[in-house]
Amino acid sequence: MRALIRLAGVGIVGIALHYIAETQGALLVQPKPAGAFLTVVGLAVALLLLSLVVVGRGEGDGRRMLSDVPRRFVRGLWLAVTAYAFVGVGTFATMLGQSEPDGTPYHNDAIAIQQCAAQLVLQGQDPYRSLDLFSCYQRLGIGPDRTTPLKRGLFADVPVYPTDAQLDAAWDARVADPASNVEFEWRPSYPALAFLLIVPWTLFGFDPNHLSVLLLVLGMTLILLRGQPRARGLLLTAMLSSIVVIAWTIGGSSDLLYAIPLLAAWLWRERRWSALLLGIALATKQLAWFAAPYYLMQVIVSRGKREAVIRFGIASAVFVVTNAPFLLADPAAWIAGVTTPVHEPMFARGAGIVFLSTVGGLPLPSAGVYTVAEGIAMIICLVIGWRARRTSPELGLMLAFVPLFFAWRSLFSYFFLLPLFAAGSIARMRLDVPEVDRIEDAGGVAIVHGPHRPAAAA
Repeated sequence: MRALIRLAGVGIVGIALHYIAETQGALLVQPKPAGAFLTVVGLAVALLLLSLVVVGRGEGDGRRMLSDVPRRFVRGLWLAVTAYAFVGVGTFATMLGQSEPDGTPYHNDAIAIQQCAAQLVLQGQDPYRSLDLFSCYQRLGIGPDRTTPLKRGLFADVPVYPTDAQLDAAWDARVADPASNVEFEWRPSYPALAFLLIVPWTLFGFDPNHLSVLLLVLGMTLILLRGQPRARGLLLTAMLSSIVVIAWTIGGSSDLLYAIPLLAAWLWRERRWSALLLGIALATKQLAWFAAPYYLMQVIVSRGKREAVIRFGIASAVFVVTNAPFLLADPAAWIAGVTTPVHEPMFARGAGIVFLSTVGGLPLPSAGVYTVAEGIAMIICLVIGWRARRTSPELGLMLAFVPLFFAWRSLFSYFFLLPLFAAGSIARMRLDVPEVDRIEDAGGVAIVHGPHRPAAAA
């Protein structure tokens, strides 16, 4: 049945993305052009497959058999997905039960700077103008390998990316005089909710990674609540098998702060209050901005243009209200922080096509070339999303992130949550999944099941 193929696709891609990420990490240490090419192609195929599994409306897919797909093939897919679901459960238990491999939960500046920003808020200061990167990192016990270096100052002539030795040398040169720092991005580079949401967590000194895990569990729970009861066992199995989501969340990510409000807004977009959740996502991280047009497209389809304008107003109001204290206190500092990704001279970095140049040995074009490619991809995706707004209403949440594959900065963290978003999109479909007996007859396997077929009367 088609529903089994859709959900198995989520799990299989979630598994593949984990190994793509592992391979790309290894290639950063020991570059191999062939390996870089294969991983970039692998990510492109993963994005394509995740888009395909949410194409269509899905109505009745639980009853619609695929005569040209052998049952053995479906059973093989689901055996693999179910096996990796147990791996996902084990990953949860193992990674939560052990100390951090590097002794700190602050694996990147997206986590570390927001942590220090939250601490400044508790002290009554404005992080956009008062944050001291060097004292922040000293307090957290981390160094320059967790920063975002900029292509200027001591790094002006670095062709691709500074080495660890270059990072250490620049750090040592600036730590005594932070005011002279031009090589390391120090400002919070996200809207204000990125650090305001974690203020209570920071106040009690809790591990930020544990917050991410709680948010992931919340996201999975929301998807199960939105899905049809008989589909929940398959949905849970598919989500648990997407080990890239689990490993990257527990391994250190702040992306769940924007992703869960965005996911909830998408899951219940027929409700006006979902615009509040969209506003929270928009006021947390710029990645949510890419998804907003597709949300509004679906509101236009189901509720009309007037309702879409109202929803846009609600979401914008949330953004303005939460950022207003910092915008009014120092407009230049706030704008400089939120626009950091587009105006600061960052080095090329990522898992998309730029990986072919940074690791794969191809010439590295200017940032403008990637910006144009990203812009063209964005226009194409918006056109596809609009034309398919009725026939494939769940496609938008996948299309929103495709342009980032072509960006100058296409970090893998932009993509690792897509299997979770795909599961949420499928949960909205009226799949009409049958009883477990028919699922098994069609080749499906899951770690938990929905209701069985009622026993025949004697």
